[in-house]
Amino acid sequence: MSKPIRVLQVVPSLNRAAGVARFVYNMDLYHDENRVHFDYLHHSSIDGVLMHDKTYDDNLREKGSRVYTVNYASRGLSRFVKEVDSFFEKHGAEYDIVHCQMPNSAFCVLRDAKHTGVKHRILHSHLNNSSDQFLHRLRNAPLNAIGKMYATDRLACSEDAGKFLFGNKPFTVIRNGIPIEQFAYDDGINNRLRAEFGIPLNAPVIGCVGRIVKQKNYPFAVKVFAQFLRRYSNAKLVFIGDGTDRAELEQTIRDEGVTSSVLMLGVREDINELYSMLDIFFMPSLYEGLPVSCVEAQAAGLHCVYSTDVPRESDITGTGIFVDRTADYEAWSNVLEKMYIRGRLAQNPELLASKGYSAKENAEVLTQYYERIVIE
Repeated sequence: MSKPIRVLQVVPSLNRAAGVARFVYNMDLYHDENRVHFDYLHHSSIDGVLMHDKTYDDNLREKGSRVYTVNYASRGLSRFVKEVDSFFEKHGAEYDIVHCQMPNSAFCVLRDAKHTGVKHRILHSHLNNSSDQFLHRLRNAPLNAIGKMYATDRLACSEDAGKFLFGNKPFTVIRNGIPIEQFAYDDGINNRLRAEFGIPLNAPVIGCVGRIVKQKNYPFAVKVFAQFLRRYSNAKLVFIGDGTDRAELEQTIRDEGVTSSVLMLGVREDINELYSMLDIFFMPSLYEGLPVSCVEAQAAGLHCVYSTDVPRESDITGTGIFVDRTADYEAWSNVLEKMYIRGRLAQNPELLASKGYSAKENAEVLTQYYERIVIE
């Protein structure tokens, strides 16, 4: 038997709240170790200490992968680059493929991969914008341009994300597959979780799932919810995830006077069960690629409400509604009410599977992709 293809996955973090981390973990769960072996490199670390409490680092090590960290780039770009250089000097020659899933680091990651003899260097786009901050976009534009020069192959989570990063260059879409069966709605789980959190069974529960960062536009979600609460006084807004903008979000919650109606659950390991407690999935983001969380929400049969800055491809089942962010809070609240009244969608899991969003199937697609480029 030939040796498995050795792939280094380069990701921003292995934080359980992060979509890219959940994508690579799902691929790791279902890949064939006899054909492909994964190791990991991320920069979610400061002076050797992980920046997040709940991560996949240990889970992946237990499965036989090596997980390496370099210092967080925003704490010093020159140190980050030096540590990436050092990593590839020591380990670069061990890999057949470097799969970089953080485009603004590809300028050094894929460059070093090339210089240490890695023939196959994949750049993977997961977003349809590079930042929610103007200065960061200015910084990322040249870094992304340099990184693309060192890529031999291009992947994207959606057409929108691919066109954003690669323009007219050809790329392959690898869908953000999930273990669909794990997210199926369960009435018993819904009852148990609502009892645990003190939520009445007849209360509308709106959920936002993901990192608490500006990109997600969560303060806006709170203001929309405050309007919704006028009609449904027992409603709850649930945030699942954590992030750098948590303090700002909590201040908005206080300012809107909805503290008693909002649950901040942080990063959870039972996220697949928590979807059963929700009635609506709410994503008013400033930009996205094709979020793993929206695939999970649809697997749970939830109606989804998105901003028009979320790619239309995200509405895989054709059951969501997109609203322009310039619409007023009442208009958004009206849409949430409309979706709540419709109830849960039982057919969603089958629709997702038929459209190729099974993690097991996607792991095979990705493995075949690796095998094809190595042979070529």
